[in-house]
Amino acid sequence: MTADWRSLSRQAGLRLTDDGIEVSLADQRRQVLHADAPAEDTIKLWSVVARPAALARLRTPLVDAWRRNRFSELIGFTVDTHGRMIGEAWVPTAGLTSDEWGYYVQLVAEACDRFEYLITGRDG
Repeated sequence: MTADWRSLSRQAGLRLTDDGIEVSLADQRRQVLHADAPAEDTIKLWSVVARPAALARLRTPLVDAWRRNRFSELIGFTVDTHGRMIGEAWVPTAGLTSDEWGYYVQLVAEACDRFEYLITGRDG
């Protein structure tokens, strides 16, 4: 059975929105994360890093994602089917605690926020 990300988020003291988790970061920045359960015993945790208009200003967004992935642990960056750069982590749910979930959420939010700033120079 896949863990309920909303329950884990509440237990970890995270701020839930209608469709995700809002994480407050340094300098009044924030990142909204989304969670899907695409497979049993796995939660995909992801956030939009840059919208298509921002990616259009880059010469090689897929290569930029690949370069960033070489230095990332647990989080991968890619361009999704909507033309957005996203950061994602696939979280195994077997034995997952709310503390571990909170750690994943914070890690994904910080990594996505850093890459977002590098690409766009601004917050969401």
